[in-house]
Amino acid sequence: MAWLREVWANSSVAEALEHASPVLAAQVRTVCTATEPSVRNVRRTAQSVARYLLRSQHRATPFGLFAGVTTAEFGSQARARWGVEHVAVGHAGAEWLAAVVERMESCPDLLERLPVVVNNTVTSRGDRLIVPFQSDAQDDRTRAVEASLALTEPMRAVLAATRAPIRFGALADKLWAEFPEAGPEKVRRLLVELIQRRVLITSLASPSTETDTLGHLLDQLDAIDADTLPTVAETVRELRAIRTGLQECTSRGERDSVAARMKALVPGLRRHPVALDLRLDAQLVLPDAVAREIERAALILTRVSARPYGTAAWGTYHQRFYERYGIGTMVPLQEVVADSGTGYPDGYPGTPPGARRPRLCVRDDALVRLAQAAALDGRDEVVLTDELIDALDVGPDEPRLPPHLEVGVRVRAASVGELQCGRFRLEVVSVSRGAGVSMGRFLSVLAPADREVLAAELADLLTADSNTVSAQLSFPPLLPESAHVTRAPQVLPTLISLQEHRPPAEDVLTPADLAVGCDGRRMYLADPERSRRIEAVGMHALNLHTHTPPLARFLTELSRAQCAQVTVFDWGAAAAMPFLPRLRCGRTVLAPARWRLEALELPGRSCPRAEWDSALTEWRARRRLPRRVYLVEDDRPLFLDLDQASHRTLLRHHLDRVGLAVLVEAAAPEAFGWCDGRAHEVVVPLKATQPPAWPTLPAPTPARALSAAQMQTPAASSVLLATLYGDARRQDTLLSCHLPDLLERLGGPPWWFIRFRDPEQHLRLRIALPTPEAFAEAARTVSAWADELRGASLLADLRYPTSYREMGRWGSGAAWDAAEEVFRADSRAILAQLSQPRRPHERSLVAAHTVSIASAFLGSTQAGMRWLIDHIPPTAPVPVPRPQFTDAVRLADPGNDWVALRGAPGGAAIVSAWADRDAALAAYRRHLPGPHTQGIALDDVLTSLLHVHFVRHIAVNFPEEEVCLYLARAAALAWTARTTGRTP
Repeated sequence: MAWLREVWANSSVAEALEHASPVLAAQVRTVCTATEPSVRNVRRTAQSVARYLLRSQHRATPFGLFAGVTTAEFGSQARARWGVEHVAVGHAGAEWLAAVVERMESCPDLLERLPVVVNNTVTSRGDRLIVPFQSDAQDDRTRAVEASLALTEPMRAVLAATRAPIRFGALADKLWAEFPEAGPEKVRRLLVELIQRRVLITSLASPSTETDTLGHLLDQLDAIDADTLPTVAETVRELRAIRTGLQECTSRGERDSVAARMKALVPGLRRHPVALDLRLDAQLVLPDAVAREIERAALILTRVSARPYGTAAWGTYHQRFYERYGIGTMVPLQEVVADSGTGYPDGYPGTPPGARRPRLCVRDDALVRLAQAAALDGRDEVVLTDELIDALDVGPDEPRLPPHLEVGVRVRAASVGELQCGRFRLEVVSVSRGAGVSMGRFLSVLAPADREVLAAELADLLTADSNTVSAQLSFPPLLPESAHVTRAPQVLPTLISLQEHRPPAEDVLTPADLAVGCDGRRMYLADPERSRRIEAVGMHALNLHTHTPPLARFLTELSRAQCAQVTVFDWGAAAAMPFLPRLRCGRTVLAPARWRLEALELPGRSCPRAEWDSALTEWRARRRLPRRVYLVEDDRPLFLDLDQASHRTLLRHHLDRVGLAVLVEAAAPEAFGWCDGRAHEVVVPLKATQPPAWPTLPAPTPARALSAAQMQTPAASSVLLATLYGDARRQDTLLSCHLPDLLERLGGPPWWFIRFRDPEQHLRLRIALPTPEAFAEAARTVSAWADELRGASLLADLRYPTSYREMGRWGSGAAWDAAEEVFRADSRAILAQLSQPRRPHERSLVAAHTVSIASAFLGSTQAGMRWLIDHIPPTAPVPVPRPQFTDAVRLADPGNDWVALRGAPGGAAIVSAWADRDAALAAYRRHLPGPHTQGIALDDVLTSLLHVHFVRHIAVNFPEEEVCLYLARAAALAWTARTTGRTP
């Protein structure tokens, strides 16, 4: 009790606690002033206060007056100056401001003057208007739920009238004029309900790029002359005085004064009405060697990522989108996430949780062996060698680097001199999803000069693809109380605004402006009207899973979903082990040593303290647990010195409550001598030096937009799509020996096929029908044929899905018809090849087909060879055996009407089957450019033609495809050298 009173007597601590937790501060006051407080209340209150104090001393995350922010820089000479003139920056708290706005909007006279605009994320489903997504807080957890209202004719009229801001009174008059039978009162009740249900948004709601929210509120009130309304004039004057007070809250007295006025205006708050951030009085320069270490650590974390190709959920979603819409089609964003589209990826609200990562993989095996060997050998540290990094690297040869990151580190050095000499150690403590996640949140706290420098850096972000514009995402969080965390000033010229009140502007994008597309490797966001791709950037650290609206999360994750997911080190399947060693690479600790202590390993709750302490001491000795550790819960570390009884009490209380303690080693006190022992985290933005080496994407244009003509539903269109599932090794037999029989039974209709995986390997057979009514008879024939194949163990399953035409990739109308003729001719050419009992190696044949297709499409052998040389990378992804290379270059030579290939077994029949394809390619080429292929580039089409031929010929196999393209390029080089006498 004496300790609690002593702590509360410290005015700085008392104010920090009052701001951080008004409820706890009230409990402390009650306990300290009580004559005989209960032992239980004293103990609980003291433990809570102790946790806050430990947080203030050992955790660097800015939080009110407990920790602050400043800028640092890299330079040749290390320096650290710590002053005492720290500046508290005050803003209106989110909970308080939300209550003020709600009060203002409930004033009828004021509401008449307020502009309103429709929530740009609302959609319709059947006869309901859907408002996605609203917060639903239950059991201290937040989840996103959607709300719905009846989509009546008056509702449709409101939606149409509020696409741009309109005054509430004018909207009410307009609606009454359209529906006079409703009467003015009923109309206004409807509009008020729509504001309360977040269908309409008033101008009083501050966009998330507005950091002075109270200033914004006053500006909007001034714009409608609110101070002339007697019902709110006094409130407006008080708000103006409060804003002045917030701008002058540098001392405790000033902060207490403005807080008292705010509480008087809005009583009964759970949180403190003043949101405080602290700008530190400090000047820090870290040596350039620290920057080099951080760069190296980020690259290693990328290489050893557990998800080098992106998350499994996004991989599955990409496949789903690709199957549905194909390559190049611009699908409106709101249609994508609708129930009628591909929806959201697994793990989003309302979706399945998603498949778990396979429990054991090669990386997991290596980590389990590494961790157990360290435990058996009594080692607390493992140094990552190049060999170990290679063993943990399960990604591509060239890592899919995200365009930018933020890495947070602790710097350990006994003094500034030691830091300067290179005797330092770094510990990676955080990796943010992108630059600006941490920095953007605190830009408004920094001094103006520092703010401008950092804002300029953030405005120059690299994107994952060329011709892509970074756009700052601005939206309200699920919980209004979290709004302070999401606010960051606008630093990017382009905005994506969700659920906000903003007047239409050229640089403000809404969901209606955005579309989603993909190729075989990644997905992307686009602004088709401006022919550019968009990469959404969230300048906030809001938890994407629990506090972010699903649409905002979708936009944030989409553009880099197929990049490596770079995080703090992921131990994978080894994470559940009782002990994990420290992982170090050079001077950087990628993962500190970690222990798991389960409550069952120590005596129970009824055990006396001395006995419990003794058992803990024995456990520590056996497990080599140091005295200084962090107790980590939900990624929040709490420092503990286990030689102190009070800290052991906190640990025991945690075990009683949770049953498991995750303990991470903490540095010795002298480790932070360079910064006078201060807890800190240095957050460093990093940019990739080049984007991933992916094929160039076509320009997004309105001409590539999704249309109803692309969907061909079974029995409602003139196409039958049959998907044939079975062992991929039997596909060639099915095609060459059994497909001709089916086509004969059907009367020889136009047809084509492609090999596919979803993820099961299968054949997709498209058969043209004379009319939709012919589907039933054709399906009966196909099904009977499939039953025969199943009986012969050649087929596992048959399905009749909807067919989606890739008009965004190939064109529409006559261009699509011509493209289909190419697919049919190519399919016949493959079938003719498969019917040959002996034929050359597949790689040689693919190379020859590639040369033939390029030459026929571009109109001459010379043009085709030049294109292959210019557009295919000059190196193979893997070494090609010399005999295979020589054979491919020889057979892919079109000289003397393919004399070399014609002389090979089966070659004459193979080449002869190309004539129809050559003619079809020439006919299709005439549509480029044309009215049905607007926005579709010639180079993109030829790239796609070569890709779909490879898939039709072999399978979906990108590495093997790259080898075959390399061989075709080699053949083009040899042909050019021979026919021109010079090497290109």
